[in-house]
Amino acid sequence: MSATALSTLESLIRTMTPDESARTAAAKHRKEIEDWLTCDLGIIRMRETGSWHHGTALDRVSDVDYFVSMRGSRPSVSSTALEELRASLSRGIPGAYISIDRPAVRLRYFDDGPDVEITPAYIRDTDDYDIPDPDSTGWIRSNPAVHLEYVDRAQKETDGRAKGLIRLVKTWKSWNNVPLSSFYLEMRTAQYALNNKPIIYDWDLHDFFKSLANSGLREMNDPTNYGRRITTGTSNLAESITAKYAVEEAARLTRFACEAAEDSDHSTAIRHLRTLFNCERDGVSAW
Repeated sequence: MSATALSTLESLIRTMTPDESARTAAAKHRKEIEDWLTCDLGIIRMRETGSWHHGTALDRVSDVDYFVSMRGSRPSVSSTALEELRASLSRGIPGAYISIDRPAVRLRYFDDGPDVEITPAYIRDTDDYDIPDPDSTGWIRSNPAVHLEYVDRAQKETDGRAKGLIRLVKTWKSWNNVPLSSFYLEMRTAQYALNNKPIIYDWDLHDFFKSLANSGLREMNDPTNYGRRITTGTSNLAESITAKYAVEEAARLTRFACEAAEDSDHSTAIRHLRTLFNCERDGVSAW
């Protein structure tokens, strides 16, 4: 049976979904980091967050994210906690290049494992934390549990298809170097999926990009009703313009792919999808 736009997208989702060996590789540095920070800083807890925790990580792309619960009083300026964490990791973890990448400290390992991001967190309540503000020297509230529950609810209510749609959007971001926050895209996509059931990947990929373009790439209210608004992740006007153009181009290419698929011109539909995902760039081996 010849490939279609839908089967091509389903194949891409499978390609970008980490298998058990990838999960093992992603977790292999955790014990070393946790043991060192417990010894050196007396951290209370280290917990996984982000895309690996949500089940939306991309194979060979996604960082591994952790919160570390810090002891003592929270400093008034978050850069103090970030520098303390960076200095500790630099003393105890020799196998990585370590730098501050607000709101976290990034460990870029010299082996072939994924990068690790460690966020200093101060406990407010059971799953409620203060973490560094990505956009200033202050602090913001964060609750990893509520966002995990939201993504899991979207997955359940779309018969297991929401996370596939999230992976497609995040693969597009990664392979095109689109300067938008992965968290912003994940929350936007989960919200879209919950409001547009059932999910059919080729048509809903187009409708998602169309809705994102029509939104003007504005900040969004947190769909869990927790915390502050979620920013796009662009840091200047040039990045905002680049992201806006990329989203508009994605909406255009997915529309062409859907139109071709509707006419049973599957090769043309797939060609538009390959352009969407920038498959002619160096290093891309998937479909």
